[in-house]
Amino acid sequence: MTDFNDLVDTDGLDPREEARLRRAHDLLVQVGPPPDLPPALEAPPTEMAEAEIIQFPLLPKRRWAIAAVAAATLALLTFIGGYFYGNSKSQPSSFSTTRVVAMHGAGQADAVLKISSPDSVGNWPMEMIVERLPQQASRTSYYELWLTKNGKAVAPCGTFRVHGRKTTVRFSVPYNLKHYDGWIVTSQRSDDGPPGPTVLA
Repeated sequence: MTDFNDLVDTDGLDPREEARLRRAHDLLVQVGPPPDLPPALEAPPTEMAEAEIIQFPLLPKRRWAIAAVAAATLALLTFIGGYFYGNSKSQPSSFSTTRVVAMHGAGQADAVLKISSPDSVGNWPMEMIVERLPQQASRTSYYELWLTKNGKAVAPCGTFRVHGRKTTVRFSVPYNLKHYDGWIVTSQRSDDGPPGPTVLA
């Protein structure tokens, strides 16, 4: 009995579902019957290890297959979600660096200035990690990063205040960096004053 209509009751079947079943039936007919069972497998094993005897009385076999697929799907979604969550958390702190400038000051104060490639209009993104600079006592005090020429501060790059032992700040400057010969950080006491004393260079 290999005729499709003898095997499947097509009453009430959706035409697409019937076509799908017919294709599957035709493929099975083309493949033919499975090979004979080897003699070694005709008799059941005499003893089964305890680990091999697993009973799941709560769900029928068909539902266990659905549960397995659902568990695999959930695991995949968890992995994908964790991947995107991890990457989204790491992107804000990532910084593409093309040049690094080390800066030192009095005592143990130091900084690392990371410079990225310029954007399409010539802005140079920069990230500076400052360590052990004294915190400002006054609310109007701050630090300022400068580009220097012949050792003098000539082009301001941005201002910042420190908090704790380590502070990370980002700047973007439109200058052509080839026109300058160095970097310094000054301590400033007011908004309109000239460059203050150098604390990092």
